[in-house]
Amino acid sequence: MRVKYSSLSFQLSRWDYSNLTHMKTVVKRNIDKGVPLDVQFNDIDYMDLEKDFTIDPINYVGLNQFYEELHAGGIRTIIILDPAMNADNKTYQPTITGIAEDVFIKWNDGRLMKGACWPGEVYFPDFFLNQTQKWWARWIKDFRTVHLTFDGLWIDMNEPALFGTNEAAPWNWNYTGSNYTLKCPVSYWDDPPYRTKAVYRYDTADAHFSRLSDHTLCMVAPQGENRLYRHYDVHSLYGWSQTKPTLDALQSITGKRGLVLTRSTFFGSGQWGAHWLGDNEASWHDLKRSMIGMIEFNWFGIPFVGADICGFDKIPTEELCTRWMQVGAFYPFSRNHNIWKTPDQDPGYWSDNAVQIMINALNIRYTLLPYYYTLFFKAHTLGDTVIRPLFHEFSTDPKTLDVYLQFLVGSALMITPVTDNNTNEIDVYIPSRDWYDYYNGKQIKVNKETIKVAAPLDTIPIFLRGGYIIPTQQPANNTKYSRQKPFGLIIALNSKNNAHGELFYDDGDGIDTIEQKKYYYATFNWHGNLRKLTINVIENNYLDMKNLKLDTLHIYGLNKKPKTMFVNKKHQVKYIKFKPKTKILIVKKLNLDITKNHTIIWKN
Repeated sequence: MRVKYSSLSFQLSRWDYSNLTHMKTVVKRNIDKGVPLDVQFNDIDYMDLEKDFTIDPINYVGLNQFYEELHAGGIRTIIILDPAMNADNKTYQPTITGIAEDVFIKWNDGRLMKGACWPGEVYFPDFFLNQTQKWWARWIKDFRTVHLTFDGLWIDMNEPALFGTNEAAPWNWNYTGSNYTLKCPVSYWDDPPYRTKAVYRYDTADAHFSRLSDHTLCMVAPQGENRLYRHYDVHSLYGWSQTKPTLDALQSITGKRGLVLTRSTFFGSGQWGAHWLGDNEASWHDLKRSMIGMIEFNWFGIPFVGADICGFDKIPTEELCTRWMQVGAFYPFSRNHNIWKTPDQDPGYWSDNAVQIMINALNIRYTLLPYYYTLFFKAHTLGDTVIRPLFHEFSTDPKTLDVYLQFLVGSALMITPVTDNNTNEIDVYIPSRDWYDYYNGKQIKVNKETIKVAAPLDTIPIFLRGGYIIPTQQPANNTKYSRQKPFGLIIALNSKNNAHGELFYDDGDGIDTIEQKKYYYATFNWHGNLRKLTINVIENNYLDMKNLKLDTLHIYGLNKKPKTMFVNKKHQVKYIKFKPKTKILIVKKLNLDITKNHTIIWKN
């Protein structure tokens, strides 16, 4: 997908802030403590009784004004919209117009199929219908124009999810008082001769075998133009069918690239939306599983993915949340989110020591945003993965097949998080030569071996792969400000003293910048034997790039400090610092116009 630049940064959410005052308090404490923050979410509690396209008139008075204040400070906003519409056909206008425009899923005899979900008795739109897509887009536009100026949309419960389908007795949903239960008739489609193991089980509470339609719509429901499909045929495509119309509506309204975050996906969803890994728990087990899920969704063509940091359900310990924030700082989609009726778990909630550790991890993430953004450019144009298992890069090494608690960001960066409590040292598999410790530049002089790595609470071990150049940008409170900062290059040399890299950059918001070539793209090559670094600008059509500079180089793996360095054979580099113990060369104050080609040469 064309990822929005600000969406690659840290995002904050929870189900049930309860009121605007609490939400403001949470945002303020994170900003005051220096936590980088780019996106603020609102879950269903901002709505009036969980009804789409409404705002709680008591607890969230002034929400739009607060959104405007956030926008002024560079923070984007995202709201949730569930597909199910309140079945009130007397006063609730989205349902009244939806019935008039024939957008809802029906029984074969034409009656509306009713179920129970937020906010009670509901109808589900059929997004395979053109009229449904137009109706959905119009309501999004009207709500944003009149009520709430949001930047992105979060679509949930779109498996589609229902509560209590096919239960033997009416399900008592005490949250809204709804007792309605959808009953699906016995049919070949709801009770097929072959049922997946995940569905077919015996429910001891209701003394019946589960059915394919449990907790969702009846499989016999007709869908699509001329009702050509059964829900049985397109059930797994419901979230897929909602995602593109939602993105189209968002981008049409804003005129900018949009973020649509969807729970239900299918192959192809990644070209339109991001995905989070669903309702996890605050446990070390689910922290581990998040890395597996993140890698799998990159395989599925949905690279913009992440888990709810610190866990959605249950209450994390400070140690768990600290370690999870360290991992989550490197998820493509990086969001802290938790369930209602639990304490806050945002970074600013924790002790000063913990929040500083979290900030340190996020600052590394913000430093690496140009690298992430370039990876997403390649994912969009070439179908590349962003997060990878080791065996993608080292496919001839059978040992990498069993490594699942380490992952690669692109080809150049290896993240090796701590995933167990009371742990200050971890085993790390080194799959090849030429790796460096990100923090101190120490070269890892082993090959295809497992080593012990120190990992105190304030550190997530990170390794740079020799042979690669990573573009960076100085971090800031959010991307509104970090995008104004100078660029840098991290250059990790391989055994032949060479390295290469690239940078893609545009306005971060434009819908068609690639198609219209309104972007910047450059390659970087370090030729050790020639003692030369070349910067070659391939495309230079992002006008604001002229305001940015390339200012720093961090070179890993040099044997000694060069005697002299020159830019374009004219200007001698004045600030060069060499750390002989770690063999890191730091070059500062280059102040190079990044829109032009450059050659940096040196003499030993």
